[in-house]
Amino acid sequence: MSGRARAGVLRAFLRRDFREAASYKLSFVSSIAGILLSSATFFFVAKLVPRGAPSLGPFGGDYFSFAVVGVAFAGLLGMFQEGLSSVVRGAQLSGTLEALLVTPVPVPVVLFGSSLYPLLFQAARTAVHLGVAAALFGLAFGRVNVPGVLAVGALTVVCFLSVGVLSASFILVYKTGNPFGWLLGTVSGLFGGVVFPVALLPPWLRWVSSLLPVTYALDGMRKSLLASAPFAAVLPDIAALAAFAAVLMPASLLAFRLAVRKAKRDGTLAHF
Repeated sequence: MSGRARAGVLRAFLRRDFREAASYKLSFVSSIAGILLSSATFFFVAKLVPRGAPSLGPFGGDYFSFAVVGVAFAGLLGMFQEGLSSVVRGAQLSGTLEALLVTPVPVPVVLFGSSLYPLLFQAARTAVHLGVAAALFGLAFGRVNVPGVLAVGALTVVCFLSVGVLSASFILVYKTGNPFGWLLGTVSGLFGGVVFPVALLPPWLRWVSSLLPVTYALDGMRKSLLASAPFAAVLPDIAALAAFAAVLMPASLLAFRLAVRKAKRDGTLAHF
């Protein structure tokens, strides 16, 4: 399948999902309301945290900025992590999965196309979240390290899309439950430094954080966006994310191929 044909398929998926989403205007309004409420909550919570606390030093010293960046990007990473499995489960329940997987279009294009609109919407929502926090609540950006943001962002996308493919593989075979998404999402929320610095954890628990890609993703983003950190200061986070990506990407692609093969062999693609 040529690159132009694949691009055409992705555009078709995007148009379909945009038209469907546009018919639910209340969803957009509630999304903006959620952004305002989240930003306001952390704005007032930040008044309880002294500016320049030692644990916040590497990230600019301001708790409000620390928390908003963590929550905004955690939502985006969650969508990358859960988007593909949601597409597979939805296709199972609607009875369209078998038809999708037997089309001439490559399976990765089908899955990515089906989840493209939610991913782009969440990316736009993250940008709006940061913009609203900056305009209304004083989110303080530093001197943004653009190469650091791009490098951390690209590797983070690879890592979390890989987790999403692993989740989709599990759903494809077992239909329900998603241990990858649930475990990583729950553990990341507590140990990944989303709303409080990892340095506040007891030393005997910090090792858990070192096993999570979200820890390095948020650290790298905060240093690049808030702390005016040079590229060299973000290199340890980039190296860690590259190592995660090197393991997760081939493992997830292999798992998905095996899952599709098993489902076809067992004749369970149409089951839900």
